[in-house]
Amino acid sequence: MHTLFPILLAFAALRADSVDVLIRGGTVYDGSGKPGRVADVGIRGERIVFVGDAAKAKIAAGKVIDATGLIVAPGFIDPHTHSMEGVDRFNEERRKNIPALMQGVTTVTNSPDGRGPWDVARIQTETEKKGLGTNTFAMVGFGTVRSQVMGASSAPASKAQVDSMRTLVDKAMREGAFGVGSGLFYAPQSYANIEEVIAVVSAAKPYGGVYDTHQRDESSYTIGLMNSVREALRIGRESGLTTNLGHVKALGVDVWGYADSVLRLMREERAAGHMAVADQYPWTASGTGLSAALLPRWAQAGGRDSLQARIADPATREKILVAMRDNLRRRGGDTTLLLINGGANAQPYIGKYLSQVAAEMKMPPSETALELIRRGIDMGVASFNMNERDVETFMKDPYVMTSSDGSGGHPRLYGTYPRKIRRYVLDKPVITMQRMVQSATSQVADVYGIADRGSLLNGFYADVIVFDPKTIREMATYVEPAKLSVGMQWVFVNGKAAVADGQPTGVMAGKGLRKR
Repeated sequence: MHTLFPILLAFAALRADSVDVLIRGGTVYDGSGKPGRVADVGIRGERIVFVGDAAKAKIAAGKVIDATGLIVAPGFIDPHTHSMEGVDRFNEERRKNIPALMQGVTTVTNSPDGRGPWDVARIQTETEKKGLGTNTFAMVGFGTVRSQVMGASSAPASKAQVDSMRTLVDKAMREGAFGVGSGLFYAPQSYANIEEVIAVVSAAKPYGGVYDTHQRDESSYTIGLMNSVREALRIGRESGLTTNLGHVKALGVDVWGYADSVLRLMREERAAGHMAVADQYPWTASGTGLSAALLPRWAQAGGRDSLQARIADPATREKILVAMRDNLRRRGGDTTLLLINGGANAQPYIGKYLSQVAAEMKMPPSETALELIRRGIDMGVASFNMNERDVETFMKDPYVMTSSDGSGGHPRLYGTYPRKIRRYVLDKPVITMQRMVQSATSQVADVYGIADRGSLLNGFYADVIVFDPKTIREMATYVEPAKLSVGMQWVFVNGKAAVADGQPTGVMAGKGLRKR
């Protein structure tokens, strides 16, 4: 009898009607876009094995979480964030990705804007072995492969160089990339014309996936917002990939009110048979670098040494300043650029607007910015360049997903998802809770082809979140951008509790995902 007892216990633990964790009595939003319903969710190992009435089904549980009055949903999937950019170089604390977990984010991309890896297998294998707090998925970067082949050159790519870039894209796709990302706004990617981009990106066509882009112009810098959208749609169409307009916006006073026009182009593209979607963050300030915001792209050709030589030449310096003044105007002036992060030499300026720094340095704002760049103090900026009406118009479109574009110094790294729930679902509201959940879960999984995630369904991986609608909110601000969000009570990643009773556990159960 004593010999049989452990065997009987093991048998009981493996019963079909037993679970490791039962989340009981919460309002379940399953990711489908349907209204919430009171139900129980059971987890066994890495998977969801039950959704329904646990009492009626006589489910036995090792641990029961009372979710009465709370919301239960799939873990959020962030398709555009910098939280895991360069993850293979991160220390353990960074790899835990606690700012994301405390927002309910369980899966993130690991380098958007064309900066994704071409050696996908190595990155995903090594980082998973070291430990990841969230799942990661890779988009091979157009910028990465162009820099690998051409450095910072502004020259057109030769046929041999295009072939070399295509080889790297093909390698990344074979190793499990979910598509190709670009950042045509940024040098040196901005030097590539549309034919070059299509030629390189189309190497991913046999594998399918997404062409995700920080498009060439979200404002009136070069080709203009509308022509830039047309370019992005053409690249996706001719490369055979779904087009995703990353962090879609109408940036700057010249294009405020254009959200409807952008969405119209996307609708026309879908009607013609090519899938076109977008993702968006719920903030009116974007985040970028001082150089990216104000310098003309031609001034950056060849890299930093070439830029310094141009600044040192009086005639060229004046041409740079003329362009910078117009770029500053587009963004709303020097009172709209908040300096938010940078290295040790940037610390005296962090938390100040460009107007304040200009007053301290007793120089006009554009000259102040150029002097900071000349000194190598090229810090990040929060640029208050969007209006609320456009933000809400994009948000209400059924083909616009949620993302954070999370980056250091901007509160979106720590607070995007709770902010959207608090501000745009519960307080205003602009969208429903079911739409919010769908835009951050199953819709992202469907667009990118992320298998068995994004929905609360039997057999899916147990990326599950439980949050309190009464308390969920972002705590991060533009002045204090690194404050963890509150209201997320439980976060499970592959069945392991990464957040328990509102506190991070330090568990790293994330996986390096590969496209099947």
